[in-house]
Amino acid sequence: MAGILAATILLLVLWASGAPASTLSPVVMTAKDMTEVDSPRIHLGQIVNIDAAPSEMAGRLGRIEIGRAPLAGQTRGISRDYILLRLRQSGIDTATLDLQLPAKIRVRRSAVKITREEMEMMVRDHLMATASSEEAEVNITAVRIKDDVLLPKGRIQHEVQRQRQSAPSRLQPVSIVFKVDGRFVRKVSALVSLEIMQNVVVTRKPLPRFKVITTQDVMIRQVNVTGIADTVIRSIESVVGKRARRAIGMHDALHSNMVEWPPVVQKGDRVTIIAESGNLRITALGEVRGTGKVGEQVRVVNLDSKKNITAQVVDNRTVRVVF
Repeated sequence: MAGILAATILLLVLWASGAPASTLSPVVMTAKDMTEVDSPRIHLGQIVNIDAAPSEMAGRLGRIEIGRAPLAGQTRGISRDYILLRLRQSGIDTATLDLQLPAKIRVRRSAVKITREEMEMMVRDHLMATASSEEAEVNITAVRIKDDVLLPKGRIQHEVQRQRQSAPSRLQPVSIVFKVDGRFVRKVSALVSLEIMQNVVVTRKPLPRFKVITTQDVMIRQVNVTGIADTVIRSIESVVGKRARRAIGMHDALHSNMVEWPPVVQKGDRVTIIAESGNLRITALGEVRGTGKVGEQVRVVNLDSKKNITAQVVDNRTVRVVF
């Protein structure tokens, strides 16, 4: 009974003397050896439990920034001494605190795992959805991604970026850009093996060199044009009347460098030479000394003057002197 009375008297004396609240109710901080955070910055209230009165004091302490959080899925250590330093830098009298903290707190950044299989589907879906009208059929044979990735928790968005190429290649690099809550966090590289099938002109039968192509010589067939799409010929009308520049096998896809327009004039052909300058127009009979296609320059002898000149082929009967 005497002890209880003494304690009561002591409390009354402290209250009457205006002793600070922290003397009566010290701030107690406790923490575990290991904790986890979601945000990119670490605040004291995320890694320690704060028991303080009034509650405004606990809120002030909890908002003190400790430092940068580790990358998603990784861990960093924060020592008790560093926490004391940040408290002092924030104007807190650490002598009024009861710190029941371990020597070091391990802080792990929470993460969401995106597997290689999930990223492969992202790439496949994008390529199939964005295939151009020229890519009649796209066959993706493989998507190579090195590892799974860990992303911070939040609203995850991704964008597949396809590298622009002059002609589709069998191996096409792409990137997957990840954002969390609207902010960029990671870019993942992928290598795609693909085939692009298109309807192109192929030969029905072997064509010898200089064979003039007719509609009976060619047909349309779907072939794999990956890596050669910029040179293959897709229209029969664009090859009929041209000739093979070299021997071409049966069922070969025709490329622009495999055909050419045949010469319209041959050595010994008689042609009309036209020379024009302003309102003056002169014509003469000539003889071709070589072979030439429309628009090409050929040597021609003027049969009246016996002089050799250079003229541009207009058609199989006409050449023009260019001044």
